[in-house]
Formats: sequence, C-alpha cells, structure tokens
Amino acid sequence: MKTRLNKNDQLAARTSVHLDLIRGVAALAVMLGHLRGFFFVTFPFISHKSLAVSALYAVTGYGHEAVMIFFALSGFFIGASVLDSVIKQTWSWRTYFANRVTRLQLVLFPALLLGLLWDQIGMRVPQAAALYYGGIDNFFLPSVALRSTAAVFFGNLFFLQSIVSPVFGSNSPLWSISYEFWYYILFPALALAAISGAGIRKRLLYGGLFLLLLWFVGSQVRLYFPIWLAGAVVGRLRRVTGSISREAQWVLSSGAGLLFFGVLARVRTHRLSSDLLSDYLVGSAFAVLLFAIVLGSRKDVSSSYARMAKKLSGFSYTLYLVHFPVLLLLCGMLNPKRAWQPDPLHLLYALGIALLILVYSYAVAEFTEARTATVRRRLLQMWMPGAENVK
Repeated sequence: MKTRLNKNDQLAARTSVHLDLIRGVAALAVMLGHLRGFFFVTFPFISHKSLAVSALYAVTGYGHEAVMIFFALSGFFIGASVLDSVIKQTWSWRTYFANRVTRLQLVLFPALLLGLLWDQIGMRVPQAAALYYGGIDNFFLPSVALRSTAAVFFGNLFFLQSIVSPVFGSNSPLWSISYEFWYYILFPALALAAISGAGIRKRLLYGGLFLLLLWFVGSQVRLYFPIWLAGAVVGRLRRVTGSISREAQWVLSSGAGLLFFGVLARVRTHRLSSDLLSDYLVGSAFAVLLFAIVLGSRKDVSSSYARMAKKLSGFSYTLYLVHFPVLLLLCGMLNPKRAWQPDPLHLLYALGIALLILVYSYAVAEFTEARTATVRRRLLQMWMPGAENVK
C-alpha cells in the first residue's frame, strides 16, 4: 500500500533525484578519468588539439574532484541523520554501525576479491606483466605485485588503507573508502561529546575517543574531514532553514552554480599553492551548491529523469570500487606500450571499453549494492529485533 507523501517529503524526494544524479555522474567521472589516463596520451602530446578534443580532456579530468563531492554528499546524508538521532536521544551505536558496515562491506569485500582475480590474471599475461611488477606512470603506483598480499588484503577489508596499509593490489580508488569509514566513526563521537544529553563523564569520554581516533587516522585523513563536515553542516541547515521565495531560490541556485563550475575551471587551469587548497575550494563550493539544490528543488522532475538518476546512482558505489583493476588489465592487454591519440577510431574503442565497464559494474551491483537494504534489514532483525533502520 502506498503512503501519500506530505509536501516536505515531496520536496525531499525531488532533491534526492538530483543528488542521485550527482552521485552517479561523480562515479562516472572517476572511471572516465582513469580510462583516459590508462589509454590516451596526456594533453601536451596530442597531435591535433581541436576544440572538441580539448573539451573532452577537460570534462574527463575531474576524477579527483569527484571524490571531494562524494565526501560532501556523505557528510550531508550521514551527518544529518546522526545529528537528528543524537538531538532526539535515539542514538544507537549498534544500529548505526550495522547500517554503515553493511553499506560499505557488501561491495568492498567482493571488490577486493575481484581485484585480486584480475590482478592475478594480469600478472600472468606476458604483455601486461610489466604494469603489475613495475609502476604505473599516470597513477604513481608502486608494484601491484608487492601490494597483493594477505596482510594488505585484510588491512583494506578493515579500512586501514592509507593509515597503516597501502591500497590492495591495483585498486587505487580504495584509498577513499577508509576515509569514509573513519569519518563515520569520528562524527558521531564528536556529536555525542558536543551536543548529547549525556552526563559530563560520558561526554568527556566521547571527546577523548574523538581525539584518540583523530590521532590514529593520521594527518591525511584528518585534513579531509572538514570537507565531509561541510556536507554535514548543509544537512543540518536543511532541517532548520525555512522556505525562501522563488526569486531568492533562483539567485541562490544561479550563484552557487556559477561558483562551483568557476572553481572547477580554476583548479584545472591554474596551479594553486597546494592540492589541499584546491580540494577545499572544490568541497566548499560544492557544499554551497548542495545547499542551493536542497532549497531550490521546487519543481517536479520527469519520470524518465528520475529513473535514469536512480539507475545510475544505484550502482555508483560499485562502479567506483570495481572499475580500476579491469581497466588496468585491459590496458595491459590492448595498449601496453604506446598511448593512443584521441582520434575517432581510438575514441570509439574507448567508448566500447567504457560501456563494458558500466555493464560489468552494473552486473556486480545486482549481486551486491542492489541488495544492501535487504541484507541490512536481515542483519538488524537478527542483531536487534525491532530496531529502526538508521540511514
């Protein structure tokens, strides 16, 4: 039986469609950036720099910036729900932990196994082996073979990559998963220390836990936490901000869009004083855009747009986690020594490879990501009968 949505739920549903699309496009940007890096020459070595080719290189060069978008989106969705439950005094570590680990591990564990499979095949293909036993110039990876050990596998399985372990095998995108996991733990500890209704002793203990974890995760993970927090701030502002006029919505949305795309253009065309500053600018600008989307989603969206956004978002996490080892293997088999020029024939090859990766990721997602809600519900029923699901 369908439940009739109230006005606020309808607005939230429209907003969710836009955010689904952003999440899916961000994952696609990461994959396309890696595909270009593996198979094509870098921009200075293009033989004929047409406007179309220059534009193509520009739009496929935002893979790293897409991860900043992931961080802010994660803070928006998870941070807001954490604050709500802490403020309402309905917080449960067990329910929260079951939700978060189910979401991450249901794709992470198969991705590690699949990465191991493709890497082992690649190491045994004569023309590809050099990529696995040497480095990968475009991605600054040391030997894949040296990182394909049981210790590194379990380090990644327990979210210790980039802290005490390298990423497993060739799967470079795994670095951000540990960041996500530890932000999931850091933020509730901070919230419980700062705003919970618990006694002073518990709040001090949570504050100590937060500081201990902040020390444990290391400087790199700490430095990107503010981007995640920016998303959490937007999530909280959504709860407390009233409606604004249509004219104000238009001004906010236009200004936020110009700011975000202006920042993207700036960080790609001008070298700033540090990569971290570029990442902060992208994360902050996207947080502003996110706030504008939340306040400005006042029109219904078409059913085809909603289906497309939901479908792309539905396997975005899987796409992010499984594409890299397959691309490396294909690069070793098809293009081991000489990068391609972006001519029509090789762009057609790249389109075929991209479609193959999308089909592969979608198939994996059907057995993993698509079953997240079912697995989560069953886990909670076994562990905490009657517990409410914390998103």
